[in-house]
Amino acid sequence: AEQDLKSIQESFDRQVEITKLLLEGLSSAQTNHVRCLSEFVESQIDFYAKCHNHMCELQRELACVSLSSSNAGSRRRSQPINDITSPSDNLQLPLGRKRARVLYDYDAHDSSELSLMANEVIIVSQVPDMDTDWMLGERGTQKGKVPIAYLEILN
Repeated sequence: AEQDLKSIQESFDRQVEITKLLLEGLSSAQTNHVRCLSEFVESQIDFYAKCHNHMCELQRELACVSLSSSNAGSRRRSQPINDITSPSDNLQLPLGRKRARVLYDYDAHDSSELSLMANEVIIVSQVPDMDTDWMLGERGTQKGKVPIAYLEILN
């Protein structure tokens, strides 16, 4: 019986050593996976930051094209659908200015108004001499009156 116990104990000890070696391999594999995931996340962050910069530049170019086409008497809406948001969008706006989401499309009736597209986010402010049903809306370099009924004030 003692010989069987000794044999079983040796077998158990061998299995313990094998298990320890396998666990060390798992630990290094996990470390490698975490490193690879970290590199992947970092590359995704870099990629999307570059995409964001390209989209911001495109938005500025489109705003310039839109301004020049509206100065030529064109009434077509070539404004961007949504303002591109960035971490800096979480910063406080100057007093009296707020962000607003556009609820419905709106075609400007004259050059003092700003055409809107549903779901875009613009900056609005109340102007003392303006009718209470209207606010001053800003999208990039474009400014104009916008009807309050078409807006959801965000902050």
